[in-house]
Amino acid sequence: MSFDLEILVEGRKRLKPSVIENIRIEVNSQSGGRHRYESTFTYMTERRGSWCSLFETALSERCFSAYNIAKIKSMPKSEIDYPFWEDDRCGMFVLNIRPEYQHSFKNVMIHLQTASPKKRIMFLPRLQGSEHNNVCGVITLDKFFELLDNDKILFNIAYIIQN
Repeated sequence: MSFDLEILVEGRKRLKPSVIENIRIEVNSQSGGRHRYESTFTYMTERRGSWCSLFETALSERCFSAYNIAKIKSMPKSEIDYPFWEDDRCGMFVLNIRPEYQHSFKNVMIHLQTASPKKRIMFLPRLQGSEHNNVCGVITLDKFFELLDNDKILFNIAYIIQN
């Protein structure tokens, strides 16, 4: 299964691509960013700002992939905390950041939240298939990290992060 790690930096019109430790932040054009998700993640795509994709720089500088940063964690359905409005038939999966990227990932999230004039980002770990307009209400970045560390961040939910 393929997946993307997308972040919307709300209120930020222009953002430059950058590298933080071993994670590359690519800034998507308007047509390549939010428009890809208009039919599935309408709440997130209605927000304005810079859309970013996270990648690990592979052996070649021209070859980028999010696959090495995170993995889909297999857990019994009974151990996954589904949002109350979904049931276990919707096929939710847990996002797990690989240990060698955890520090970098947290620094990327801090960097992008700081870059937002509203100090608000939306994080979307998008897994191909079973895409719905699921949104987690506003949580702090510390709470997000706590949920991530405890295997509570699910694919295909847009997380609104604001301190």
